[in-house]
Amino acid sequence: MTGTLGLFSLVDLFQLLAAAKRTGRLAVDHPSGLARVYFDRGKVVHAEFCELTGERAVYALFADERGTFEFRIGLTAPNDSITVGTENLILEAVRLLDEERRSTGREEVPTLSRDAVPALPVVGPYGPRAVTLTADEQRVLAHVDGHRTVTRIAVDLGMEPEEALVICDRLIRTGVLKLQNRRARTARLVTRLAGQRQAPGSVGLDPSIVEAWEKVLGHTVNKVVCRRNDGSVQLFSAFSAKGAGPYLEIGRDTLVRADLRVNEALLVRPYVEEA
Repeated sequence: MTGTLGLFSLVDLFQLLAAAKRTGRLAVDHPSGLARVYFDRGKVVHAEFCELTGERAVYALFADERGTFEFRIGLTAPNDSITVGTENLILEAVRLLDEERRSTGREEVPTLSRDAVPALPVVGPYGPRAVTLTADEQRVLAHVDGHRTVTRIAVDLGMEPEEALVICDRLIRTGVLKLQNRRARTARLVTRLAGQRQAPGSVGLDPSIVEAWEKVLGHTVNKVVCRRNDGSVQLFSAFSAKGAGPYLEIGRDTLVRADLRVNEALLVRPYVEEA
């Protein structure tokens, strides 16, 4: 197996070799010198890079991902210089890189959104988990439930959103967390007066829209959030209205109280109550 770092990250490469339980030598032709990382049935057991060996060699390589790589199956390590588990090794390498970037003002903008929903993976890439987390990582992990957004987690912890974002991004990149992809699509619906009497504060939607949301979210949708063109948001109780199609059926009293107009286009999404 060969490739170029940058197109293929060391995190992905290490995780791939670990998950496949490979034994062999990963050689990286780095501008600073040749690096060698040895795996024994998926576990990193030895590393050399310039004058460094062991964990320090791995951390230095992660801090400067450049060059081409080649993995040769079956080559055994000349000695054992790494005793920490591979998952912890990767996490510490990424953690040190984040800290170094922060201290030098070279922080990268996380690709993770503040509205992203982190979740615990059913099975980690290394089987049963045995990761060593920092106190802040433990606090964040304790609030991950597959429903809270990164912003909600930060608020609940009294933590700066950017800090929670960096931690969640790190834990997702290293496989400790996964990204919850169950995000219901927003529907663009036009208001119209309901043909029958409705409970105050409620709106009717086509059953197909409600069913699609419930299939994605895995629970009943009984409230929706409606956003107007001016950015204002309102919350309504929701029920299925057969034949509503692209319309949001709304009673006259609710229409007046919400200061809405007939034939007004709204962006409508299901309300997900965060724990």
